[in-house]
Amino acid sequence: MATNRKTAEKTRPELVRLDSVSMDEDDEILPDFEAQVDDGRRVWVTAVLERTAVIEPSPGEPKVLVNRRRLFVDPRHLRVRHLASKEAARRGREAARQLRLQEQQSSAA
Repeated sequence: MATNRKTAEKTRPELVRLDSVSMDEDDEILPDFEAQVDDGRRVWVTAVLERTAVIEPSPGEPKVLVNRRRLFVDPRHLRVRHLASKEAARRGREAARQLRLQEQQSSAA
């Protein structure tokens, strides 16, 4: 019987507080993952902000803002995006906007 308990313990995911997940400062956690609130409820995370997260308690219920300290997650299921890609996309949009402005000015002249 002891072996069954040990196997059950091994298959149980190791949950950690969302605010304690270690990442590089240029990374952000992508939304859409399951979490557990400190009161035991299972929820779906739809957005991760600096100190809080937006959760959907169950499908169709209004979304709620929760402090990241109150959420527990399995870090293996988190997806992370490097913010440099977000910054590069912003720079590309800005460069395209500047190019359009230059073209408009040259055709008006």
